[in-house]
Amino acid sequence: MRRSLMAIAMLLTSTNAVSQSPNSQTIQFSAVRKLIQEGLARDSAPGLAIAVARGDSILWEEGFGWADPEKRIPVTVHTPFYLASLTKTITATALMILRERGRLDLDRPANDYLGAAKLWSPRWNPAEATVRRLATHRSGLTTFDLGCPGSTPTCPFPSMDELIRRYGVVTRPPGEFFDYSNLGYDILGDVVAHAAGKDLGAFMRDEIFKPLGMTHSTLGVDTSATPAPAVPYYWVRGRIPHPLQTLAGSNGYSSVHDVMQFGQLHAKVHPPGARTILSDAAIDTMQLSVVPTGSQRSYGIGWWVDEDRYGYRSILAQGGTGSSSTWLRIIPSERVVVVVLANKGVSFASNVVDAAIAELLPRFAAMQKSAQQTPASSPPVRAAQLLDTSFVGAWTGEVLTESGEVKMQLMVLDSGAARATFTSRPGKSPGRATFSGGLFRLNVTGDLTTADSTQGARIFFYLRPGKGVMNGAVTQGMSAASGLEGRASYWVELRRPR
Repeated sequence: MRRSLMAIAMLLTSTNAVSQSPNSQTIQFSAVRKLIQEGLARDSAPGLAIAVARGDSILWEEGFGWADPEKRIPVTVHTPFYLASLTKTITATALMILRERGRLDLDRPANDYLGAAKLWSPRWNPAEATVRRLATHRSGLTTFDLGCPGSTPTCPFPSMDELIRRYGVVTRPPGEFFDYSNLGYDILGDVVAHAAGKDLGAFMRDEIFKPLGMTHSTLGVDTSATPAPAVPYYWVRGRIPHPLQTLAGSNGYSSVHDVMQFGQLHAKVHPPGARTILSDAAIDTMQLSVVPTGSQRSYGIGWWVDEDRYGYRSILAQGGTGSSSTWLRIIPSERVVVVVLANKGVSFASNVVDAAIAELLPRFAAMQKSAQQTPASSPPVRAAQLLDTSFVGAWTGEVLTESGEVKMQLMVLDSGAARATFTSRPGKSPGRATFSGGLFRLNVTGDLTTADSTQGARIFFYLRPGKGVMNGAVTQGMSAASGLEGRASYWVELRRPR
């Protein structure tokens, strides 16, 4: 154990794969390097890579720790990492390339570009689920994650057509709600593939990765084209296999150097002789056509947008799971780009990004320091809120799952206590109901007894109230042989019994 810790310490303090431009001599990033080393040691994280640029100069690139601790393979600036949801921004870029070529219209129904399987809804018009609304998470699709680590016999992953047929239900009026949806971007990738007339991974390779010099980037694992990616490590489960599917919402792989090339494109940095794959006007559309999300942060086309982050407008592409943490933050006005990739879900990565930006922008550093010194105010203590009488009482209805219709009954008290009964399983399921953000929210312990469900998992309802009726989405925990848990989403409608 002592020898292993010493080896890790030596590696963390090494200058493994460092690259700095001549203009970076006055910026050593020593404080940022220390923050990384301390974070990796504290969180027992295998490895991390960072790249920092301003304008067309990459000021710092470095790999820390291990891409594969068991095989003693160190992280370098060319080590591919699992990108998680940072992949969405690459998919959105592919979308905009096709739009500029006249192959795709953002405001046409997504169904116009899909194959045999289409988005559907028992209540709302799926034609209003446009490509733009898919790209901005306002299509009416809800949160979704199968939680499956790969397509294996013990954890099969459905085809895209099957995915759409089972779960592609528009549960809310398109354009009305922001709901960050992995399924929405997976379907958007299918839209891109149909509009391009070729496999999504091949389109990304030919139209994004190759032109930008991203030679260590793929959609899905492809060791024939790039080195083996950094091995993902969960906090509790440790080493896990790479996901084998090639989904547009989460399954990109790229090195920190390659993501920097991608980031510089979106910072409107155009090195001499570089091929332009997207116009500045299209980049502006992605970054400026924002929608509200219900928080201080808004969302563009594939980008989170902070209108004021320590004095600067910032855009962010970010992904995170228990086994990955990926950050690409850009300050467009200063053409500053910072990329951090880790093969464990570490929270300190965001602090590393901010620390690197603070090294370059004094105003950012000063405002960040001031914010850190300002004591956080405690949220007001609120008295327990009774539910409106329109929600209290008995409800009856059905959930439409891939295994068929599940009848249910629900009793809600004004205190928010609730009990649900499902025909799929005997007994009553206790739960709690609230109303916020225009939605009636209910979570109960239970099991819809679908092909993927987990006994004793939580079931979450997000319902839009109407006169004597509520409808929307229900998500339930799903089993996986790996022990991971995801969420499947279905349509649900409840009515007052006559």
